Amino acid sequence: MVFICLLGLSGCDPKMNQLSKAEASTVVKIELVDYKNDHPELLTISGEEKPRFDYGKATLIATLDESRFGALIEEVTEMYYTDYGTALNEPMGKTLVFHLNNGSMIVWFGCVYTNENNKTFYYGDCYVFAQNGEFIRYIGDVGYNFPDTVESKYFQSAP
Repeated sequence: MVFICLLGLSGCDPKMNQLSKAEASTVVKIELVDYKNDHPELLTISGEEKPRFDYGKATLIATLDESRFGALIEEVTEMYYTDYGTALNEPMGKTLVFHLNNGSMIVWFGCVYTNENNKTFYYGDCYVFAQNGEFIRYIGDVGYNFPDTVESKYFQSAP
C-alpha cells in the first residue's frame, strides 16, 4: 500500500532539466529583446508543431556587457527547469537571447496572455533554436517573470 502511494505521488511530478554550463558558456552575445507574437498558441512539444523564433519580430531593448556574462551564465545553469511538455508557438514579450558561437540561440521569455476563450495564462519558457529560428529543443519552464528579474539584475541601462 505504501509503495502504491509513493508511486502515485512521484508519478505526477514533471521532469526537471538543467541547461548545460558548457553549452551556455559558448555565448558570444546576450540580448534582451521585446518579441512580438500576435497569435500565441499553446503547443504540445511531442506533437508535430514546434515553436519558432523569427528575429524579425524582435526589437532590441539592451545588449549585456561582456563583463556580466559569467554571473548570468552561472545563474541560468544552476536553475532547474520544469518540463511540462507544452510551449507557445513563439516567444512573447520580454525575451532573453543568448547567441552562441555556433549560431544557435538559447531563448528565455515570460509573458501573460489571454487566449481566444478569455483564459489568462502566465507563461515562461526556455528553448534552444537554430540560427534560422528552427526549434532544436525545449529546456523547460522558467516562470513568467524571469525576463523582468534578469532585466533588473543585469541590464542596468534598460528602460
